[in-house]
Amino acid sequence: MADHALLIGMTGMLAPVAREIVGESQHATLCARGAAKFSFGEKFLDDKVMKLPLDYTDETHFLDTLRIRGPVDLAITWLHPEAHELRNAIADCVVPGGKIIEVMGSAAGRPDGFADERLDAMKSQLGKTYRQVILGFVLDGGTSRWLHHEEICAGVLTAHRGFQPRTIVGTLDPWEKRP
Repeated sequence: MADHALLIGMTGMLAPVAREIVGESQHATLCARGAAKFSFGEKFLDDKVMKLPLDYTDETHFLDTLRIRGPVDLAITWLHPEAHELRNAIADCVVPGGKIIEVMGSAAGRPDGFADERLDAMKSQLGKTYRQVILGFVLDGGTSRWLHHEEICAGVLTAHRGFQPRTIVGTLDPWEKRP
């Protein structure tokens, strides 16, 4: 159970994950552009969440606001790959003994993607558990499709509850078969 969970970019397809994490946490901070309008539809959960309508492309304001909320012991993020400095600053907000889970698109898992680089960079976060979730695609007979939201959520929760540093949801190969 997290004392303070930080959830970034989880009001869309990852809302079921946010619901589960908030249910297990003492309190949570939910950051997304549309956070002010977001609701779980249950008072018990909504009362545990500070909803911050923030855009992480304004990194200074975003981080200043997060720092006011205090340290966290669980951070789950869904950010664009180019947000390297923001990723590092968010990881710094996680207390020793805490956990960081980063959800990434399929390109991050390619040999020239940033997932391996990020895994190496996170080794400097001593005493913190780091997990990656790379979203791939599904081969279905002679065709392929993107993951369904339920598959994505199941993968993120598997990473949260599991022990593997990297969870690939679906497949990344063969790359030329992606939808």
